[in-house]
Amino acid sequence: MLNPLPISTDIPPYGADEDTEHAWQWFHAVCQLVAAQLAELPRGTVALQDDGDPVYWLTEHDGYRYLATAPTFEGEIAIGSAALVRDLAGLGVDELAYLRQGLEHWLHTQTTMRIGDVRLLRVAPVSRNEMDQ
Repeated sequence: MLNPLPISTDIPPYGADEDTEHAWQWFHAVCQLVAAQLAELPRGTVALQDDGDPVYWLTEHDGYRYLATAPTFEGEIAIGSAALVRDLAGLGVDELAYLRQGLEHWLHTQTTMRIGDVRLLRVAPVSRNEMDQ
């Protein structure tokens, strides 16, 4: 059964210079394509890239599905460091371009893995006020 919850397509302002803001919006446009593809796959499906690159999946919060991400190291997903993509901070133009290009590549290859216990993939959003502290 497909999940009836809509995918959040809100792109929060990044609060940076114009070039970084543009890179942020472009990154999110590709993230929305990835989210749409993941929405067609069974719950708990994780988008895999090269070892050492972050993984992505859909998580549910407040009636929406959001794209979440976590780093990997030596083949393990660092779930404790997971965040919603919309809550990422401190990335420059080059880092955003690298992440976007990785997701563009994933859209072509669609390498995935399924996590049996989808509760492990829950990620709560970060309040923008919490990040400023």
